[in-house]
Amino acid sequence: MNAPSWLTFEVHRPYFDGAQAPTTVLQARAVPVAAHRFEQRRPDALRFGMTMPASYRQLLVEESRLTAYRVADPTELPDELASPSWRRLAQAYRERADLDPVDRTGLAHWLVAACLHRAVLEVAPTDLDEAHCRDRVRAGLQVARAVALFAAEGLSERTVAAYRPLVEQPAPTVTHVLAVAGWGYLLARHAGDDAAIGLHLGRARELLAAVADELSPFEHGVLTARLALREVMYAERQRDFAGAAALLRATAAQVADLAAPPDDPDDAAVLLETRRRLVDRRLEIAVRLEDEAGEREALAEGVALDPWCVKIRMQAAQVHERRGEHEQALAGYLHAARLGPFGTAFALLRGAHCARATGQREFARVLTERAFRAAPRSGLTRDSLLTACQEDGDEPLAAVVRRAARRDPQRPHATNWHYQMYASYFNLGASRSPGLYAQLPTLAYEFAEAGARPEVNWQRLMPPAFRRNLIRESGLAEFAVSHPAELPAALRTPAWEQLCAWVADFAGADVEHQHRVAVVLYRLGFTRLVLELLPRVPADRLTGAAELRLQHWLDTVRYVDSVGRVVAAPTNSFAIAEHPACPVRLRFTIAVFAVVFHARETRSLEEADGWRKVAEECLAELLADPRYTPFEKMMMESRHFRSVSYVPFLRRDRALLAADMTRAEELARAVPAEGAYQDFLKRENLRACLESRSKEAYAFGEDEAGHRLVTEALAIDPYEPKTHIEVAESLLKRDRPGEAAASYLRTARLGPVSTALGYAAAADCFARAGQPVLAEDCYLQALRLDPHAISVARGWAALGAGGAMGELAEGYLADLEAWGAARRAARAH
Repeated sequence: MNAPSWLTFEVHRPYFDGAQAPTTVLQARAVPVAAHRFEQRRPDALRFGMTMPASYRQLLVEESRLTAYRVADPTELPDELASPSWRRLAQAYRERADLDPVDRTGLAHWLVAACLHRAVLEVAPTDLDEAHCRDRVRAGLQVARAVALFAAEGLSERTVAAYRPLVEQPAPTVTHVLAVAGWGYLLARHAGDDAAIGLHLGRARELLAAVADELSPFEHGVLTARLALREVMYAERQRDFAGAAALLRATAAQVADLAAPPDDPDDAAVLLETRRRLVDRRLEIAVRLEDEAGEREALAEGVALDPWCVKIRMQAAQVHERRGEHEQALAGYLHAARLGPFGTAFALLRGAHCARATGQREFARVLTERAFRAAPRSGLTRDSLLTACQEDGDEPLAAVVRRAARRDPQRPHATNWHYQMYASYFNLGASRSPGLYAQLPTLAYEFAEAGARPEVNWQRLMPPAFRRNLIRESGLAEFAVSHPAELPAALRTPAWEQLCAWVADFAGADVEHQHRVAVVLYRLGFTRLVLELLPRVPADRLTGAAELRLQHWLDTVRYVDSVGRVVAAPTNSFAIAEHPACPVRLRFTIAVFAVVFHARETRSLEEADGWRKVAEECLAELLADPRYTPFEKMMMESRHFRSVSYVPFLRRDRALLAADMTRAEELARAVPAEGAYQDFLKRENLRACLESRSKEAYAFGEDEAGHRLVTEALAIDPYEPKTHIEVAESLLKRDRPGEAAASYLRTARLGPVSTALGYAAAADCFARAGQPVLAEDCYLQALRLDPHAISVARGWAALGAGGAMGELAEGYLADLEAWGAARRAARAH
């Protein structure tokens, strides 16, 4: 959501597949440590002191969009995604009933570390009694159960019951030392019982003293430090910040003298985690005491110890913000937001505040929207985005925010931001986006339901990847189906059920109905299904007008689907235009389409001009036909002149081109629209006409006219991403890269037609404008959506020291170039 999947995966990799990467955050190394303890059959050896709540795994999957890793127990991860360590974990879990107490306890702690708390409760399904808990190994199993229950349920009755046999009459073992101290912490932190800290800390210290002779200096030092951290929390709750600081200094000095056994990397990791936790508390207490020197010292040490930790990056940003250093604070918050999932929304909101303080208003709006999408149930993110919308006079999107912020447990997808905006493309729901094209599938469905064919249709063809991009960006992977019948029943609307029925009966339907249903499928993004349902039939085997219309439309579908690959020339359409049964209106449609095709693809002036003449003959006949309304005639004529203007454009005949486009624009403005549908068609046609005229103006160096036309097109539909691209391009022509970046950012946040392109282009503009921090964030957002974009990777790496992740950028670019070279070599052979 805010970082490329590969970055979230690498930083938190042990939670995903059990392996570790060079960029793995320190807390996640608890998983490989627990794995090694299991293999060594040492369940009572020191582990990491910090465990993550159950929500952490869910947030990781949501943040990364790596839905294949959404598991409740280790056996659910597909084998091809699992590391050898994870496969060993899955094997042990499958064999849990046959494990002895040592391995069962080790497995339970491994599952706790991996944030698979429900699976822990399968390994330890019931509480042990006090007698069994006096055994250090079995007590370890009970501790794992208690920790898992708290992580999943909080301080519930079951959690209290699980801790009871561990803390009421604790045995003198290391397991009980940690359990008693941890229980006191939970009571103070989550039940408001401060007295519990002192009581349980005292008892834990007594237990530690009782087992001191059994411990190595290393073990004793780590345990002493962990108890000291509990004491620090007690002092802080009593507002004794000076006492807390003194205790932390003493403990840090003691830990600094510790050394892990040279042959035990796991103990070294445990020591590193202990130091990191001490640094974290030192920093927080220094802030309380307004000790700037202590703050700087702790920050530097924390970043050195754990550079991929979201919390230390957040703390660093907060330091800059308190000093009024907004640019540095913004850089820090952006860095933190990439390392989530905890704190992502908060980091983005604070980053938005800093961006506004530096005059980057549109960048702030983008960050606020990303914060809302990361935490849509948060009142803070909702209110922040509503305020941003209201400041921009954007009430239509404010309405979307209010709806998306609601809770709907029965239909959680219904409050997803992208679903709210484009529900029509997901399941024929009601799109709330104010953009012209948000309801195209529903429009097609309504005509199919009415058994009607519009004489004048809309012109916009959404790119083939639109549905795929929409689903990917939304995170609603359950909508990624290749056939309407594959959509789960819980996600269907009544309209979708009707569509499924139509498709089921497709083979027996008449040609007109097949055409209408196929248009709905195509508008939804099911291009492959359309081409499977309707094979190509050569023109000489067609008879009636309905068959001819259908096969021309299929040629259009094939052509649009082939753009970017080997172009599928619409030769069947060209033959249909010569068919004796072809209606004049269809021949006209094919002729203007042929002009555009040849101008764009073959660049043949002769072909384009020939088809222009056919279109002119047909138009004259249609305009004389009394069966067509003034609206239909003017729309046909306007579209005609806009399309056939490609011929003078190829000739570089400026006068004829201007005449064609002037006539197209005059007609587009004068169309006598009646009702909502005709008004939609008029607005769409005028917007397209202005877009074409702006390109004409720029092509002939009339930049001021081009800028004016783009501004007017934007006023017709300010929610159309393509128009914001044109605005940005017009600003670049005037050497205003900073303003162009803002327009590209609007393109990105109004996606998904051009989200990746918008971010990538904004990044280039920010780099050109001397804003490397903003450029880096935009490059990363582009790579989040298109991880193989080599030009984006090169742009990111080119920032060098100007970006916060320069070394990572260089490595990513090198890996991507090597991957591309390997693919090219494979194709060559």
